[in-house]
Amino acid sequence: MKRFQFSLDKLKGYKEQILDKEKNDLAHLRAQQQTMMDEKAQLEETLRRSNEEFCEKSGQGMTVLQITMFKGYHQSLSQQIKELEESIEKMETRVQKQLNVVVEATKEVSSLEKLEEKQLEAYNFQAAKAEEQFIADYVTNSIYK
Repeated sequence: MKRFQFSLDKLKGYKEQILDKEKNDLAHLRAQQQTMMDEKAQLEETLRRSNEEFCEKSGQGMTVLQITMFKGYHQSLSQQIKELEESIEKMETRVQKQLNVVVEATKEVSSLEKLEEKQLEAYNFQAAKAEEQFIADYVTNSIYK
């Protein structure tokens, strides 16, 4: 009997390549999202330190110009943080969409793997039947010789 060959092997290989590509895209999006979150945390820390510095200097006495500069700086940092939060939310939406794509690609590959298992079981069953028939024929021919 000939060797087992899955009839949809090329399609399965193609779907696996697509799955790998989609997983790589997901990892890239998650890395971008993490970079944004790290940048946001950095800006928040900078804002916190600046607020501490403002409180310290205001206790010692500050000019109106210094107060105005601190307020402008704080507003700028707050605006950057807000923009990053919006970008992070948008990125989260993209990550979720990509995750759904990966899940669907995984399902496709999984269904092909299950089909391959069924075909292999059928092949093994046929091989066992053929072997039984060969043994039966051999025994029958041996008895009548």
